Amino acid sequence: MTGAGGLSRKLLTILVLSAMTSLGYAADNSIYIDQSGDFANVTINQDGAGNQVKGLTSAVSTNSASDPALIRGNNVNVNINQTGSNNKMGLGIDATMGTSNSVSLTYSTVNNGNISGSNNLATFQLGTSSARASDTVVSVTQLNGGNTANVNMSGSDNQLSATQSGGGATLISTVAASGTRQTINTSGGTANSVTTNLTGDNGHVTVDVVGASNTIGITQSGAGGSTGHQAVMDITGTGNTVTLAQSGSAQANVFNLKVVGGTSGQGNTYGITQTAR
Repeated sequence: MTGAGGLSRKLLTILVLSAMTSLGYAADNSIYIDQSGDFANVTINQDGAGNQVKGLTSAVSTNSASDPALIRGNNVNVNINQTGSNNKMGLGIDATMGTSNSVSLTYSTVNNGNISGSNNLATFQLGTSSARASDTVVSVTQLNGGNTANVNMSGSDNQLSATQSGGGATLISTVAASGTRQTINTSGGTANSVTTNLTGDNGHVTVDVVGASNTIGITQSGAGGSTGHQAVMDITGTGNTVTLAQSGSAQANVFNLKVVGGTSGQGNTYGITQTAR
């Protein structure tokens, strides 16, 4: 699907709907997107199991982000809902034109307040080394167990909000951007995993963990900017493993850790490294 990429005030609206059949959940629906144009509004609803949003090859189905669905343009608004299990989502957004290149992306496995869907895989690429999107706001919500989200962002002044629950959930965020704020919540079940790697100035990460046997890894590197690297973490639960590394900043690094005491705070392991140069 291609719009008028050269018209900065062209409004392009795409509504794609994959719904249930009268006999039950539809399976293996696929949506292929290749969109160019500013001011695009994209809404995708997929209800069922084994659905996919991707580019023109099977790369997403093999857990690769090399061929995601692609949207090019500034001032892009994307809303995606995948309800069901074993769905796959692969999306790349390149804001390459002009000076106002804000992007809003909302992805959820919750439909009208009903928690649904497990073992889903979502991969997002926001900006590239040559097209570094700014003012990008990403919200990811995956409830129930076994879901995976992989978010890659570049640019500046971006925001990432991620909520996962249900056990066995995995979040990987790789951010090469200055002024980025991440807020991550993981709860419910056991063995959830959060890995975030932030490179850039004035980055801030907040992680709230509730549960047992979760693994949290935070790496912050780069110049650090005027405020240095900052991380805040609240943990409620037992047997959790936390690794933090802050390096490369000429400013003071800050890590605030709050652990609920008593039996709900037993058996946690922490590895913390801070280097300011």
